[in-house]
Amino acid sequence: MLALPGVILLIIFIYGRPQEWDERFAALPFLYLWLGLAFMGMGLDLALGKVKLKATPQLRWAIFVYLWCVFTLGVRNPAEFSEGFVSVSVTFVLFFLIGHSGEGFAAFRKLATTVLIMGLFVAGVAVHQGFSPFQCLAMTETIAGSRGEAGIPDGRSCERRIDCRESPGADPDAEYLCERVGLFKTTTINGRVRWRGVLQDPNELALTSGIVLPFSFALFEQKRSFTRALLVLGSLLVIATAIILTQSRGGQLVFATVLGVYFVKKYGIRGAIFGAIFAAPLMLLGGREGGEAEESANERTEILAEGLNIWRMFPLMGAGFRQFTEHHWLTAHNAYLLSLAELGPLGMFMWTAMIYLTLKISLTALKRYEHGAQFAMIRAWSMAVLSGFCGMMVGIFFLSFTYHYVLWIYFGLAGALYGAIKGVDPNFSVRLEKRDVLRLVGVDVGLVLALTLYTKAKGY
Repeated sequence: MLALPGVILLIIFIYGRPQEWDERFAALPFLYLWLGLAFMGMGLDLALGKVKLKATPQLRWAIFVYLWCVFTLGVRNPAEFSEGFVSVSVTFVLFFLIGHSGEGFAAFRKLATTVLIMGLFVAGVAVHQGFSPFQCLAMTETIAGSRGEAGIPDGRSCERRIDCRESPGADPDAEYLCERVGLFKTTTINGRVRWRGVLQDPNELALTSGIVLPFSFALFEQKRSFTRALLVLGSLLVIATAIILTQSRGGQLVFATVLGVYFVKKYGIRGAIFGAIFAAPLMLLGGREGGEAEESANERTEILAEGLNIWRMFPLMGAGFRQFTEHHWLTAHNAYLLSLAELGPLGMFMWTAMIYLTLKISLTALKRYEHGAQFAMIRAWSMAVLSGFCGMMVGIFFLSFTYHYVLWIYFGLAGALYGAIKGVDPNFSVRLEKRDVLRLVGVDVGLVLALTLYTKAKGY
């Protein structure tokens, strides 16, 4: 399949961010190059009859979300239309290419393995960063104004921020941070490890690395070799260590959810015990505590209340795509609330319909192919996608992931899994039925009501 190389390179680019750690790559339009390569390959695949384009269950709703985002942005803030249109278009196209570019389990396995490798890559860089020495980082106006604090390492070691100002070689006009410096010019933030680009936030790094873990389990299920057993063990150690070093409480919950769903669903009570054993060290060692943790929790509660207020200001259409920060200085830190505040109830329903169908693909497959050795591959990958996405659902409750590339990559992976199963069993079908609509409306209403009651109970 000729589309796969372009799609795989696109995934690597989204995670790897080469243009941000090597100036030689900055001038090259990698994003559009790989998008063009993927679309050209898809066109050739269709023309040569190598692939038959099958609509994934989420495609209709993804189109609705995309058009609604464009519409609300055009109405609420036409001045930002051009930038916002490009952003949401790339997000949608990423989902479409991953979900529709391949056919069969061979193609799906390549996509899932790529996501696993890139998740392990960013986790591995984070682990190296977390054990690297502290250095002085000279802040610049350009860098300091970007998302998250960063700086340029000047090679001087430090233990505290004040050391950077008082030790020889300090620039009296510069502001300094004292942080660990890792590979690819990465640095910690307040001692917490992170990656670059869309994963500059330690919490987002923790989520992204934690949800790839089940793919190593699926590869082992397919071929129980010593090498793949080492892959599973190595993945567990690297990802768990990275999450500990992020000090992310949300990352802890993601890791525990992934292991819990996978092992409980697969092995019952024995799986619960096994998963608890693996998750216990991380739950004990990771996460922030004390005043910093309490301050963070209070800040997030305040943002939740503010998000509900923004929705009340714009009860039908929402504030518009990417307009939350026009009304509050911080973003929502909750993907579900962000969809409501920016897109209104209709937009929230369309977006959560994608989440619902992503879950339904795996759950339907696990139920339909519960027995039979010939369906072992379907069960293995369905279980991996399900447990990883459950971790995603927990993690995005604390992050503004509504339009995040990583979330939409997983929408695409679930769609690719659907296409692969469809190739084995043409009668396999997943769609949003009337009872699903009622359930989803109930869940959305219940979530908004729960957030409202919670924030009122906290005095907001």
